[in-house]
Amino acid sequence: MKRKAILLALALGVFMAFNVSAFTAAIGGEFGLPIGGSLPDSSALLSFRVPKLPVVFGLGAYIPKNGENGSFALLADWWLAQGNVVSFINYYVGPGVFVGVGNSSELGIRVPVGLNVFPVKPLELFVEFAPAVTLLAPGSIAIPNWSLQTGFGFRFWF
Repeated sequence: MKRKAILLALALGVFMAFNVSAFTAAIGGEFGLPIGGSLPDSSALLSFRVPKLPVVFGLGAYIPKNGENGSFALLADWWLAQGNVVSFINYYVGPGVFVGVGNSSELGIRVPVGLNVFPVKPLELFVEFAPAVTLLAPGSIAIPNWSLQTGFGFRFWF
């Protein structure tokens, strides 16, 4: 957990440096849930959003343990539909793409379905489930490969 916190703090620092260009509208962290599967090749994911674009981007990393190799993930999700479920609980859903680079490289599509709340502005808390299909995985025989990517996290909106 300490390694995840260090990685997240480092990534936040890098993206905060780019904030002076006014491209970042939201930034936060996301972690895989123990059900289904985590995000591709990642144990911690930094998510951010660019103003006036409906796409939420993610940059993730798997922190190696006991001599394992590390890996990275990139994703882009387009929140095609957003709305209110009840009271303070909102939803988002839409198509997305992901790339995982590490022990097993992969490229695929996903459909994130998420619930989010804003307990205090500008903090967003969310949980999402994304049915996914790997379309390209060099060295893999089972293509397409269906999976469920899961995660929970937070974003601070600027």
